[in-house]
Formats: sequence, C-alpha cells, structure tokens
Amino acid sequence: MTMIVDEMRELRETGVRVVGSLAGVVGSILVVWGLAGGAPFIALSSALLVAAPVWFAATRRCDPLARVVISVTYPLLAALLLAMASDSGWIIDMHMLFFAFLAVLAALADWRTIVIGTVVTALHHLLLNFVAPAYVFPDGADISRVMFHAVVVLIEAGVLIALCRHFEALIRRLMETRAAQAARDAELHAEREAKAAEQRSVLASLSERLVAMSGGDLGSQIATPFPGDYDSARTLLNETCAQLDGLVGAVAFTAEQVATGAHELREASGDLAAKTEQQTAAIETVARTAAELLRDIEAQARLWAETRETALGAKADADSGAADVAGAAEAMTRIETSSTQIGEMIAFIDTIAFQTNLLALNAGVEAARAGEAGKGFAVVAGEVRELAQRSAQSAGAIKQLVATSKEEVALGVARVQQLVALLSSLVSRFSDIASQVESIAQGSGSAVEAIRQIDAAMGLLDRGMQQNAAMAEQTSAASVELLRGAEDLRGQVSHFRREDGEPRPMRLRPAA
Repeated sequence: MTMIVDEMRELRETGVRVVGSLAGVVGSILVVWGLAGGAPFIALSSALLVAAPVWFAATRRCDPLARVVISVTYPLLAALLLAMASDSGWIIDMHMLFFAFLAVLAALADWRTIVIGTVVTALHHLLLNFVAPAYVFPDGADISRVMFHAVVVLIEAGVLIALCRHFEALIRRLMETRAAQAARDAELHAEREAKAAEQRSVLASLSERLVAMSGGDLGSQIATPFPGDYDSARTLLNETCAQLDGLVGAVAFTAEQVATGAHELREASGDLAAKTEQQTAAIETVARTAAELLRDIEAQARLWAETRETALGAKADADSGAADVAGAAEAMTRIETSSTQIGEMIAFIDTIAFQTNLLALNAGVEAARAGEAGKGFAVVAGEVRELAQRSAQSAGAIKQLVATSKEEVALGVARVQQLVALLSSLVSRFSDIASQVESIAQGSGSAVEAIRQIDAAMGLLDRGMQQNAAMAEQTSAASVELLRGAEDLRGQVSHFRREDGEPRPMRLRPAA
C-alpha cells in the first residue's frame, strides 16, 4: 500500500508541476491582456488566482487541498479569459477553454478535481446567465445554451472521471503486481540467502580441506555430509584427494627410481666417456698408421709405375732388336743361298775350264798335225789351255773360299737363329714382366684406393668417436641435471602427508 501511495504521489507531483506551470503561463497572459485592455481588476484577479498553483508547482505540493485549489483555479481562469473576450467576437470561441482546462485537470490523476472543476464551470455559467449574461453569451441570457453547455461538460467530465478512475485502478493493479513481485523477490532473496548460507558452509568446509591440501595433507577426508546436491562435491573431493594421494605416492616412487636411474646413468656415462676417449686415442693411432701406410703404398705405387714404364721400354727395345736380328738372319740365309748359287756357278766355270782345256788340247794336237801351218794356232791353243788351267785353279780356289764362306755363313745363320730364339724368349719374358708389373701397378692402385677409403673411414670413425665422446659428456651432464631434478622432485613430494609412506598405483576415476 505504501508503494501504491508513493507511485500516486510521484504521478500527482508531476501533474501539479505541469498544471501549475501552465496556470502561471495563462495567468501571465491575463495580466498582460488586462493591463493592456484597461481591466486592472481582471489583471490583479489573475495574478492572485495563479499565485497558489504556481507556488504548489514550485514546492511540488500535491496534497488534496492543493489539488482542490488548482481544480477551482482553472475554471475561474477560463471565466476571466471569457470576460476579457466579452467585447470581441471571440466570446463563443472562448467557451472551448472550459473544456480544454477541464481536460488539463486530468493530469492531477484525481477524479475529484474533475468533479470540482465541472461544478465550478456549471455554477459560473448558471450564475452569470442571470447576473451578468454579457460575460457569458453575446446575445444575453439563454438558459438553453447553459443547459447545453452543462450537458457537454457533464459528458466530458464523466469521460474524464472514468478515465481517472480507470487510470487509478491501473496504477493500483500495477502497484499490486509490483508488490507481489517484491514479495516474490523477497522470497527468492530469502531462498538465495539460505542457499548462500549453505554455500558458505560448503565453501568453508571445502576451503578448510583445500588449505589442508595446500599444507600437504592428502590423507584426511571430509566426513560431515554436505546439504543437498553439494554432497556430490564432497564425495568427489574425497575421491580426488585419494587419487592425488596415490598420484603423489607414485610420483615419489618414480622420483626415487629416476634418481637411481640417473645415478646409474651418470656412472655409465662416465665409463662410456672414458672408454670413448680410449677408443678415440686408439682410432687416432690407427688413423695415423693408415696415413703412413697410405703414403708408403703410394710411393711403392709410383715406383711400380716407373718400373712398369721401364719394362715397357725394354720390351719395346727387345721387340725392335728382335726385328733387326730377324732381318740379319734373313740376310744370312740369303747369303747362304747366294753362296750355294756361287758354288754352282764355280762348278759350271770349272766345267767350262775343263772343256776349254780339252779343246785346247785337241787344238794342240791338231796344230801338231798341221805342222808349220798350225804353229800359231798351237801357240793360241797353249795360251787357251794355260788360261783354262789358271781358270780352273782360280775356280778351285774360289770354290774353296766359297765353301769356307758357306760354312762360316751356315755357322753365322745358326748363331743368328739362336740369337733370334734368345731374343724371342727375352721379348716373351719382357712381355710377361710388363704384364706382371702392370698387374702389380693395378693392384697397387687398388690397394692405394682401399687404403684411402680405410683412411677416410678411419677419419669418419674418429669424428664419430669424438662426437660420441661429446655426447657422452652431454649425457653425463644431463644425467647430473636429471639426478638434481629427481632430488628436487623427491624433496617437493616429501612435503605431502599421505595415509601411508608406500607408493600406490594410481586408480584415476573417469570423469562423469
């Protein structure tokens, strides 16, 4: 009810400010019009009449007295305007102000002001119709017009009153609705307060448990059930604490294992680093030896290459000599053949000399038979015979020389053939030597390439062992860091207080 009154009061205060301000404007117009039209009484009456409404508007006074005064003021302002227009042709039109001012009074949200305004308007028309009709109608008193105006005013008043009452009813229903809403809000507020109290209680228990958890206590549980649906949170927190207890135990166990493994890894890394350094030193020694062996084999390869060139040159020279000796053997063979032919020719010459000797002998015989006539012929025959004998002797000597030359040539041919066979054997051997030297040179090149590959592999192995040594050092450093981290983790886990000190396997409940 108080809220309804407050709403009506605010509405009526607003109406009083509007209606009072409008009254001040209308009063100012009347004051100016009255002073200008020579009606100081009307001007004074207007000023006095609007003083109260203006004051009510300024002070926001909306009590019943203020509303009554304003409801009386507006019909009287319309009457003063009607009086000022009595000497003009606007007197009939000024009657419209009564209806307009009556509608303005509806802004006060009070049907009583409509009734009072209607009564004052009716009394004004009825009284002035008999007392001063010139201020109401231009043609004098007319009771029918008064009744017509009264009926119209009553109709408007009825409508305005109905609207005001309906408006008041709407405001009351609105206020009742607001009151019901306020009651519901109060109930909801009470429910929220109750829930807030429950929540505060739950939060207090949860906070206490969480503080204990932050202090490292994982074993304790919340035994007191929570109200309503909050108990599921308690159950979930207890299960979470139990799982966290198992998790911390597993982490502690794992940290212990990690620390042990890190310690063993550090020792193994140290041993590996030492062995890697030894192996690196051995590989460096092998690499140096392989490099020296490579240099020796390369020198031998160069020597074998030079030997191969020399053997090939000797083979070429032997081939050339064999060709020359073969040519000499052929020449000796031709000489032997020529000697044989010369012997045959000498035998032929010997035969000719013998026959010539016979012919000379026959010629001598015939010359002797001829006597003196054949003396000259006998001399010629003697000379021919002597020549034939000397030819036969020369042919015999030449034959003896040719035979001796033939024997020497035969011996030379045999020796040349032996020399050719020897040179052929030497050429064959030089060829075998050159082939073997070529094979040895190729084998040396392959050996050099193999040694080079071995040297490159040893270099790669040396770099790999150096990298392994560096990795072993890094692994050792990482194991030290891992051991330090495991010690830190073990120290942090030791902060928690669990149900037992033994690690437990984690059994995590799946999320609902």
